[in-house]
Amino acid sequence: MTQTFPAWLHDQQKRDDETGEFAREVGTLDDFPESGGKPIYDGYFETGLESNRERYERAWSEFEANPEPSATSETPEGFGS
Repeated sequence: MTQTFPAWLHDQQKRDDETGEFAREVGTLDDFPESGGKPIYDGYFETGLESNRERYERAWSEFEANPEPSATSETPEGFGS
């Protein structure tokens, strides 16, 4: 099963690095898309701060390399599941 980007980010929240920090910040957003492909998230971060776009691109690259749920995934479907 392949995770959604929000579910993958949720799994990254406990990390002690930039991706973990980014994932925790995204987890607080009320309007973050719950599903969609890269164009949806590109559009979401297009108008934001440059630093958020850069962190998003790094996180997306990591997600794209391994979108499978981790063995410890608590919410494989996304943040709100």
